[in-house]
Amino acid sequence: MKLGIIRPNEGKSFDFAREKGLDFIEICTNFDNESEAFIASADEILANIDRTGIPVLSVGRWNSTPNDGGKADPDVMNMLKRQIDVTAKIGCPVFNMGVNYCEELSLFKNYAFAIKCLREMVEYAGERGVTLAVYNCSWNNFIYDDKTWEVVLGDIPELMLKYDCSHSYYRGEDYLANIEKWCSRFAHMHVKGTCAIGGRYVDDPPAGVDFLEWSKIFALLYARGYDKTLSLEPHSGIWQGELGDKGIDFSINYIKPFIMR
Repeated sequence: MKLGIIRPNEGKSFDFAREKGLDFIEICTNFDNESEAFIASADEILANIDRTGIPVLSVGRWNSTPNDGGKADPDVMNMLKRQIDVTAKIGCPVFNMGVNYCEELSLFKNYAFAIKCLREMVEYAGERGVTLAVYNCSWNNFIYDDKTWEVVLGDIPELMLKYDCSHSYYRGEDYLANIEKWCSRFAHMHVKGTCAIGGRYVDDPPAGVDFLEWSKIFALLYARGYDKTLSLEPHSGIWQGELGDKGIDFSINYIKPFIMR
């Protein structure tokens, strides 16, 4: 396995990863302006990879809305495809996305759209040497749990998952059972701590200072032969500034011993 971190799309992020002894960075975009900035920065990213030796091994777009009343929004689809083009250009093997749920459509029609949309994107990405993964965050995405994966991944064998235990945990799912069942479809994982009390979200503290059982997570990953990428995801509103920096260092030192080189 390789351990990296989600960082902003800028040169100092590559330096940060190298200084921390990490293997790669992940670039995530959440809004259209961030996606456009990523698309425009391909040459700069390549220069930073060449300068530091730190690759980008995962790229993703969260919060996109390809489902426009049961029809594919051409602007959204075009932006996603242009992001995939750049993902391929910079040598990144994985692109992550989701599919929004359209309330005015039936569940069946939402599934039908998601399968059609994701099949198109899987084929587009595959032609460019990129693996497409659907993330299990529920932000403008309904393909996030076992029952939806059964339908959509069951129909698209090439579609993979970007898995984050924290999302499954605070939705009350069996996050360990998800690993045991679906690990063969994982293309990438996020390493993010979380804590919730009685189903109420509290915070996403650094991995190792949280409620997830990381030794069990890694036991299952090894049992199922996972040997891909893991991205630390600093995501707390509390662990900021100096405390946040210490939290990143803690998680790096906590997670690294689980990775048997």
